[in-house]
Amino acid sequence: MRCRQSRPYSERWEALLLVMLAAGLFGCGSKPGELLQFGGPTMGTTYTVKVVGAPAGITSQTLQAEVDRVLALVNRQISTYDKDSELSRLNQNQSTDWISVSSDLLAVIEEGQRVSQLSGGAFDITVGPLVNLWGFGPEVKQDEIPADEAITQAMARVGYQRIHTRAAPPAIKKERADMYIDLSALGEGYGADKVAEYLDSLGMANYMVAVAGAIRVKGRNAKDTPWSIAIEEPTPGRRAVHRIMQITDAGLSTSGDYRNFFEKDGKRYSHEIDPKTGRPIQHQLASATVISKPAMHADALATALMVVGSEQGFQLAEAQQLAVFFIVKTSDGFKELKTSAFAQYLAQ
Repeated sequence: MRCRQSRPYSERWEALLLVMLAAGLFGCGSKPGELLQFGGPTMGTTYTVKVVGAPAGITSQTLQAEVDRVLALVNRQISTYDKDSELSRLNQNQSTDWISVSSDLLAVIEEGQRVSQLSGGAFDITVGPLVNLWGFGPEVKQDEIPADEAITQAMARVGYQRIHTRAAPPAIKKERADMYIDLSALGEGYGADKVAEYLDSLGMANYMVAVAGAIRVKGRNAKDTPWSIAIEEPTPGRRAVHRIMQITDAGLSTSGDYRNFFEKDGKRYSHEIDPKTGRPIQHQLASATVISKPAMHADALATALMVVGSEQGFQLAEAQQLAVFFIVKTSDGFKELKTSAFAQYLAQ
């Protein structure tokens, strides 16, 4: 049995649920600021932008055209599904010498390396060979458990420590020619950050940008209150709100194991792959929501915490003073864990 979204970009399904406008949680009114809103397809998923009080002369149509341009550029930089993207060309390059890259691609790779170090390797931008082997990568595969030998061979190509970066001029060095970098676990956050950067350049003071479940918010909504975002209940085949957060001037992302998986002989195999074992996670953590800035950082951290699990993840998050909300599966349903830094964001 397969439960997998057709999303040809990200290695994982984001678990944040944007609250419907009908619920009124995003403040869809005309006071105190007019609301512009639009969205569309990107990265094999969708995006949504809401702007309150845009400068005179800016319309939804003109703004969307520029946002589409920004997101198209992101895709051309870091997609593994686009064989001609900058990242795909880097992966195809068999050199073990320095390979020139753009400063933007370098920034995303370096962010991934920082989270890898912070998480002790639970997050790893070189995990792509394992993701692909388990059938969660660009090529659609059957729901089959790989042979141990195949897992061992894929793991030989994994190891963030074997990717080196250079700032001036920007370049990457791979210790193995066949290493494969996958930035999917940062990509949607990076896309949201780049759109936010563009809106900032126009002087926008109040907006919400969501690329799938990676979100950036600034200022306040049309009701002059913080932006309200919902955490989804982590139940396969169901869409329901679990908790509401009130956020401003931050990025956030959720990672979960309940949208992108397959089942074999009654056992679930999630797209969340542990780089240290080469296999999908098997613990009881259902989702992890991280609030941080930029959204790219939250995106990567959410994946890292899903891999390590609730106990170790909670300890890590508290030690780093991270704002994180965990939903853990139990025999009676779900239980919540939230770090000290997260409590301020929950709506009462």
